[in-house]
Amino acid sequence: MTKATTYILMTLLLTSCNWMGSIPGRTDDNLYGLYKQRIENSSQVLYQFYYSGTFVSSSDYVGVTILDSTENFSLDKIIDFPTEYFKTKPKGKNLYLIKINYGSNPTTEKDTILTPIKSYKEKINGAELSVKEYNLTYGSATINAGLMRYEFDRCEESNDSLTLFNVTKTFGGKLFSHNPSFLKGNIKIVENDDKKLLYIQIKQPIIERGSIYKPTSPFELVENQPIVDVATYEFYPRDSLTTEKLSEIGLWRRVK
Repeated sequence: MTKATTYILMTLLLTSCNWMGSIPGRTDDNLYGLYKQRIENSSQVLYQFYYSGTFVSSSDYVGVTILDSTENFSLDKIIDFPTEYFKTKPKGKNLYLIKINYGSNPTTEKDTILTPIKSYKEKINGAELSVKEYNLTYGSATINAGLMRYEFDRCEESNDSLTLFNVTKTFGGKLFSHNPSFLKGNIKIVENDDKKLLYIQIKQPIIERGSIYKPTSPFELVENQPIVDVATYEFYPRDSLTTEKLSEIGLWRRVK
């Protein structure tokens, strides 16, 4: 590759802060899912968006952005967050996030550590993001990460958290207390058009020690290993529940 070609490619990348959103043919008609979350002590609103690919071979465009509450969401206003996972409940203009490097598993055990490999700040539409970045687990976590499903009777919202009552496990490895509470920020309320609750989804970054299967032949189960991954908890109501009493502060609520 010539120096001129390299320069042109780098210029194109640097002048487009949102190349996924600007793929030719993608418009707001491709938007098939949109959630918003209001921020305590702020006039700004977080949006989590889902755009379909414009071609059979193109990927969906999924991410998080922030806008002032006076603005309407649209494709041309998106500036992507570097990650969707909040470390703490969003509050004010300073937002704290965790980014996990996905893709193929790290090639060596030393690539997984429980301390950030990088910490940095980034400003997007007036909000200051503080990001801590980690490498994905070397190997596969057994019960700590992945999809898990539960049932519950009712939920109760406080200023900083959401508590679920009489929780029992239906699928997955992690056990919770009967009435666990979850910090706001990564909680999505999935509902239908009639405001009937379908389920509550919580995506929680996992940075801890536990048992993993190392990618050897055959797989080897090793205890007390560093785990960096994401757990997706889905909580389904046993009986019909509605969502009118739940707020938009710290909770992802459906727009479309």
